[in-house]
Amino acid sequence: MTRGGGRSAPWCPGCIRSATGMRKQMRPFVCVRTFEPRHLDFNELARERSPSSTWNELLSHEQVSLIRRVLQAQSFLIDPNCEYVRYWDLIIAVALVFTGVVTPYEVIFMKQTHPTDWLFVINRAVDLIFIKDMAMQFFLKVEVQMKGKYGVRMLKSPSVIRRRYLSTWFPIDVVSVLPFDVFFVLYDDAKSLSGIKILRCLRLMRLVKLVRILRTSRLILRWQNYFAISFSSQKLAKFSFILVLTSHWLACVWGLVGLTFGSELCDEHGERLTLEGDVPLEEVSWVTTLFLGGKHSPDNPCVPWHVYIASLHWSVMTITSIGYGDIVPVRNEEYIVCIVCMFLGGVLCAYIIGSTCGIISNIDPVEGAFETNTDLLNAMMREAGVDTAKRQNYREYLREAKACDTMGHFRGVAQKFSPQLKGELLLHVSSSWVDTVWYLKNAPESLTMDLCDVLEAKFFSKKESLHDLFEYLCVIERGTVVSAGIILTPGCTFNIDFIVNNPMLRKRDPTISLNYSLIMCLNRESFFELLLKHAQFERNVRKAAMKIAVSRCVLLCAGKSNHLAMAKSLPKSHWPSLVDMFQDIDMVEDEDTIVSKTREKFIGSVSQGFVVGGAVPRSSSRPMSERGTPEGRLDALEAGLAASAAAAQLQLAELQQKITDLRCLRLELAENVSI
Repeated sequence: MTRGGGRSAPWCPGCIRSATGMRKQMRPFVCVRTFEPRHLDFNELARERSPSSTWNELLSHEQVSLIRRVLQAQSFLIDPNCEYVRYWDLIIAVALVFTGVVTPYEVIFMKQTHPTDWLFVINRAVDLIFIKDMAMQFFLKVEVQMKGKYGVRMLKSPSVIRRRYLSTWFPIDVVSVLPFDVFFVLYDDAKSLSGIKILRCLRLMRLVKLVRILRTSRLILRWQNYFAISFSSQKLAKFSFILVLTSHWLACVWGLVGLTFGSELCDEHGERLTLEGDVPLEEVSWVTTLFLGGKHSPDNPCVPWHVYIASLHWSVMTITSIGYGDIVPVRNEEYIVCIVCMFLGGVLCAYIIGSTCGIISNIDPVEGAFETNTDLLNAMMREAGVDTAKRQNYREYLREAKACDTMGHFRGVAQKFSPQLKGELLLHVSSSWVDTVWYLKNAPESLTMDLCDVLEAKFFSKKESLHDLFEYLCVIERGTVVSAGIILTPGCTFNIDFIVNNPMLRKRDPTISLNYSLIMCLNRESFFELLLKHAQFERNVRKAAMKIAVSRCVLLCAGKSNHLAMAKSLPKSHWPSLVDMFQDIDMVEDEDTIVSKTREKFIGSVSQGFVVGGAVPRSSSRPMSERGTPEGRLDALEAGLAASAAAAQLQLAELQQKITDLRCLRLELAENVSI
């Protein structure tokens, strides 16, 4: 939509609808749109109303009226993706299957049907369905391939749609719905034997309906988005249907040749004729050879089903190249037809077998990768001489790791979607763990989508330590994990305190994978990068980090004091102060080389309101009116902890400097004594 200037209008083609249009859109079978999107120039619309006016000068209701009038659908067209068309496609599919299966059998093997026969009535009903479908094609929007580009576009011009249909499928559709059966009912010469053959040849015109089966592809494309069946299964079903339908058609062709060139063995009432002498050579066919002397059986050539089964037996033998030899061509015309059918059957059988083998080999890419990796692993272990017992463990790991590979393939497919659809897809699959983390329960949906997107899949073997995951929030997708003596099953999380900045205030409980475990890991840096997009929720996470840090700090101090009191038997009045506890914590921290801060950096962080163990630096200044609130008390406690930590750090730095000086002095004295 192109705006010609002025203030922006708050309307779009999808939003402007009348009450009647809204009600119609809510109905599932309404396929005619009330409005159609098109390019608009707002100032041009205003000049149409009044040559001297501009868009900004119009009132709101005048603007709405103009836009509604321009976007109003100018013609009656049917949306091919609506629900009514989909269900109509099912009816067309049933009619096409009936045409492809029943019509050839009826035309070739059955006698002329009477208007009171059930088959005659069904044929007329199918013709009516096809006539209605023809009428719909003049009003149905069509998707066509864009020339020189990838993708399709929708034809919405009624004149273009009708010209395109008249020049393509319309002649075939007209011929396919002509009531040939009605003409044949009026054919009086059908009572003679020669008339039966002529009638059978004329009825072949009804087989023009089979051309409509070529339009089945458009029906499948419309329904493809609604199928939950894998493409490999769809292809196998398609090949099976093609094989069965081709066998049926070849059987009908073979039966047509035998009945057309052979002598008539039945009269107009379906009774078997008594022939005097042998059949003339010019009227010999595979049918006369089979039923007059080829076999001794109760089968009757006047029963259409018996002749059809014999023809089907021959067609299946021809396609599969088995060839029992009990039904063979006996005249030149039959040899020609037989050669053509063998060519077609051989090519079709080879194509189906090759395609089926390709589908089966690629039906599961994860299984294929597993087999390839296992073969490579076996070859490498054989060359390296790996112990037999360990070889089994390595193979078992690859077999169990297929779950991780499947997850990787799925996430790779999800990356091909747009950001919104990708987030929704991952949200449906991987969002159940969010409710198990107490500070993420009220997280915005967009943040949850982003978190599911940045999860990393890691796979661990039996009895493997998970000490490398302290910087991750971990979600158990598969397997069993024990952490701090607690057994965690799929859906549980651990390391939820990864939001705490100070590693000394995070739990470092021993965590071990009891069996093969698939764990989805959320990196700490990625988590805080995503939080920058959600300032309000980021504040909640900071508060949660501060609460965890304060509680862990108090527990550490209490535990250290209790330990010193028990070791030195000191009374409570002589227990170390909070500053001493922070000093001890930092000394341990320095010994483990977890965090190393210089004096200047630490003082600078204190001046910025650094939270000991918090998520990120933030100012703790708060107005006097808010200091009585819970947040104010937390800020006060935060400031006190920061001051205690600062004093402890300064004392620690001075003590370490004295120790360094004493060590240097000891070295000098040792050198003097040696001299």
